[in-house]
Amino acid sequence: MQASKSLPEAAKDTIRRKFDGAESEDPIVLWWDDGNYLEDILQQACSELGVPLKTAEKTPLELRSDPVDGEQVWYVPHVKEPADREGDYDWFRDVQHTGSEVEMSIEDLTVHAFERGQLDAWKLKNATESDDPQQRREIARILHEQLTGGQLPTLEQLQTQIVTGGYTDPVAFVLENGWADIDDDPQTIDQMKDLLTSEGVDAVADETDPTVIETQTRRWAVAEWLIHAGADADRFPSEFRAETAGAHDLPELKSLLNNTTSPDLIADRYLGEAMWPDVIDSIDDPWELSSCIVDAALERRLWKEWHASFDAGDYKECLDRAEERYETLLGSEDRHGNYRGAFGPDSPWTQTWEQAAEVARLAHQLDTWDERVNDDVVSLYADDDDGTWQIDNAVLNLVVSGEPETDLPGDHPATETLNDLRTQLQSDYVDYLEDLGDLVTETVEAGAPFVDEDHAYQFFTKESDGLESGQTVALFVIDALRLDLARRLADELREYVATLPADAPEFAVEESVWLGTLPSETEFGKAALTPGEVQMFDISLVDGELLPLRNNRKVTPNRRNSLLDGDGWTVTREQDDGWQSTRVAYFKNDLDNIGETELSDLEAMLAQRVDSLAEFIGTKIEQGEWDQAYVLTDHGFVLLPDDVTPEKISRPSEASDSGRRWIAGEDVDEDSPGVLLDASTRLGYLDANVSAFASPLKRISKQGVGDARFYHGGLLPQEFVLDFISITQG
Repeated sequence: MQASKSLPEAAKDTIRRKFDGAESEDPIVLWWDDGNYLEDILQQACSELGVPLKTAEKTPLELRSDPVDGEQVWYVPHVKEPADREGDYDWFRDVQHTGSEVEMSIEDLTVHAFERGQLDAWKLKNATESDDPQQRREIARILHEQLTGGQLPTLEQLQTQIVTGGYTDPVAFVLENGWADIDDDPQTIDQMKDLLTSEGVDAVADETDPTVIETQTRRWAVAEWLIHAGADADRFPSEFRAETAGAHDLPELKSLLNNTTSPDLIADRYLGEAMWPDVIDSIDDPWELSSCIVDAALERRLWKEWHASFDAGDYKECLDRAEERYETLLGSEDRHGNYRGAFGPDSPWTQTWEQAAEVARLAHQLDTWDERVNDDVVSLYADDDDGTWQIDNAVLNLVVSGEPETDLPGDHPATETLNDLRTQLQSDYVDYLEDLGDLVTETVEAGAPFVDEDHAYQFFTKESDGLESGQTVALFVIDALRLDLARRLADELREYVATLPADAPEFAVEESVWLGTLPSETEFGKAALTPGEVQMFDISLVDGELLPLRNNRKVTPNRRNSLLDGDGWTVTREQDDGWQSTRVAYFKNDLDNIGETELSDLEAMLAQRVDSLAEFIGTKIEQGEWDQAYVLTDHGFVLLPDDVTPEKISRPSEASDSGRRWIAGEDVDEDSPGVLLDASTRLGYLDANVSAFASPLKRISKQGVGDARFYHGGLLPQEFVLDFISITQG
């Protein structure tokens, strides 16, 4: 039953009725208010009626001072006969005969806000009366708030707010808060039971213990969602067969998750306790109920079924199932970035299934990559859609996502299985790298495998149209940017430019595959990214040392800067200085010599590095009037799992120079460790006998090298197949 009028409207009706029934032509309505909660309501009513209101500040007698003519209302903010005063105070006998007296509190006026023909007056009075002064003030606040404007409440909503201290939905209150601070006296318990049963919670009808009422309400709500998800209602006791009205109606717990500010508490409460284990056990296919995200029994059954499918090698199905569960637990994001209807991205329940999807995706990729093997190892690795670079990306995501299952209850089956899956997949990743290395070896030994590819040392020549057109150009030369991370960076840059203001220039972000110089070391890779004729760049042995040369002179960092400066470029390593030029070459060397240092949380640092690079480059593009920008890199890298250490090999006697992953020398040949890169490989710039490792588990022993799992310099695609990004205005 909904209120038919607001409190000010009810007060107006009362006053007008008293005026109309008065004997005097200028009647006075004297209003006694027990509690002093109606003053502003009477002010509004009198203002709308156009009659004056006089209020007794200290004593009712002061109302007789300064008399006025016409209809008027006198207001006394206490009862007619206060208990703390002696005597029979018949204050205004004349008003009683010529006008009218009203003895009405906010609780009494509330009764008049409902249609009398529909109103159960006793029920409302019983709900709104209290002998406790503090509780009465709270009830008055609720009545005032709910009945003075906006949408008027129902009687049940008022009762719920009074019992629960502000909630309009009794079921939502119990589901989120339990019994909380509700009084446990029999009268309040009966009121709460009536409210719950009026909402369909028949399971509490015969209960008298607040704890049991709370438990039954929660079990009822979980049953409702399971039935809504597809469970047969007949599997539940009759008092728990709560069915939503239609496909678009939401279960109570789903509605609660649309509005709560504490989804993590809801998740722990309803996924941490098995409510209907017998029902869940009797279901043939629990995935039919996966849209239900409450009941620990269902959550555990889903994980066990998923793990069994994983053990059976059904990785694609596992990926689909895990993504489905993850999206369900995540909920929907609103325009403010808040998640509704579920537990959001920060919940360990959500994160565990998110990692399950990564695990299944990686397992599927590792299981199927060799089905696409051909004699083009660059395409095999770097293809946009099907390249094995996605395996590196998945391994990185897996490590960065940590161990979310450790924040779940100990009886969740993921706490026993997920870590083993991570460990096994990282071992499988090393096997994949070894197989990929074998494939590279076969490809190189077959002769001239990279003749038709774009090589980094050709960049200034092949991109000369854009670089020499008189446009404003920025080069961002980033140290050690593996192809998968470069593609992640390109995606983030696309997102960045898409959010620029409508009046800002438009930018197109495109990618292309280039091969870095071999050996894939910083010294050679950065030297290759210098202006000049293609044929004037080479890597040669000079007095037994392998050196990058341009015009037969060694390319040191200083010479590189001179070459760029001579071509009109301003070279800077600062984020804020040197950007006034129309041609800027920015070098970021934050990963130089990383193999010389012990680093923890390297995977997380690499992922965060991409985010910071996207922010920095995007800001520079937005702030500067650049027609063209390029993001380049000198080489990639290999990152082994944390517990894997490559074999250290002593530098052979025939080598006159070496790095961590290569050797060079006049006498280096096919019998030397590694894969021989000589004239037969037709690299164009390599004028020396170099042997580089393609195996992920081999490196040359070098004094002072600490972090053995991060390296570059060799022949794995991760080390030398690169992704260059172009950003073009318009």
